[in-house]
Amino acid sequence: MHTLEQVSAFVAVYEHGSYSSAARYLEKSRTTVREHVVAYEDLLGYSLFVIEGRKAVPTEKAKQLYHRAKLVEKQNRSLFVQSQALYESNVHTVTIYYDVITPLNLITHIEKRVMDYNSDIIINWMHRTRQEAIDKLQEGECDVAIMPYRGQLFAEKEVTWKAMKPIQVSCYASVNSPLALIDNLKLENLMLETQYVTENLATLKSNFTSIQVSPKMHTVSNNDLLCELVKQNGWTIMPRHYMKPYVNRGELVELSLKELGNNMSFGLNAFYCYGKSDIEVFGLILEWIEEWGGF
Repeated sequence: MHTLEQVSAFVAVYEHGSYSSAARYLEKSRTTVREHVVAYEDLLGYSLFVIEGRKAVPTEKAKQLYHRAKLVEKQNRSLFVQSQALYESNVHTVTIYYDVITPLNLITHIEKRVMDYNSDIIINWMHRTRQEAIDKLQEGECDVAIMPYRGQLFAEKEVTWKAMKPIQVSCYASVNSPLALIDNLKLENLMLETQYVTENLATLKSNFTSIQVSPKMHTVSNNDLLCELVKQNGWTIMPRHYMKPYVNRGELVELSLKELGNNMSFGLNAFYCYGKSDIEVFGLILEWIEEWGGF
């Protein structure tokens, strides 16, 4: 019978492409990882990898075995996290990472709910990028991360999530922008002007190519600064709930493009580690996030 260490070593080498990279990921020596894989191969009776230079190239049998092995490893991780969570019943601090486009009324909604539940709990709200948030979830420094949905079936790391209601977005420019004077505005007009994009959306790459229109794109990590820049030049795609005050004050205008329509939106997810929802306060926070009305 195979061991969990053998399965874990196999999956790590398969995903990282070499014994050295897998060893760094597993925080074990290269020799140990290699021994686990060799022992697994001896048990199976066939090779899992072919060494080409410094690369460990999976065999056809390894490719067929990988998905089931990954499931076993994932369930093992989940069991370990959940077993640890059973000892964390007394929660005194909650740390939530959020993207800059997270609606403020969602944050205040959760804050009020937690305070009503237990006013002694300290809540830390930290603005972070998606990659930072996912990493810190696994490191145990973050409890819940509210981040944009990438449009993929699986997260980058071994975490799970709950989907939230979509955020409505639109295109905006200064009231004095040439774009605001074009009656039949098209995407090709936007491509000629500077586009401002929030840092997190810029780092999502391929799944947000539709939001990255102009070849001249400036990335900004702060929403307020982004809006100040758009007042002077260019345009942006931002959540309607955030841009409404700027439009009401006559500082920015919502652009209308037939090619994009009026129903552009993207999703937010609440990411968390397996087993976290079994702890009462975190389970409740996830429920409160789901009940939020959205925009």
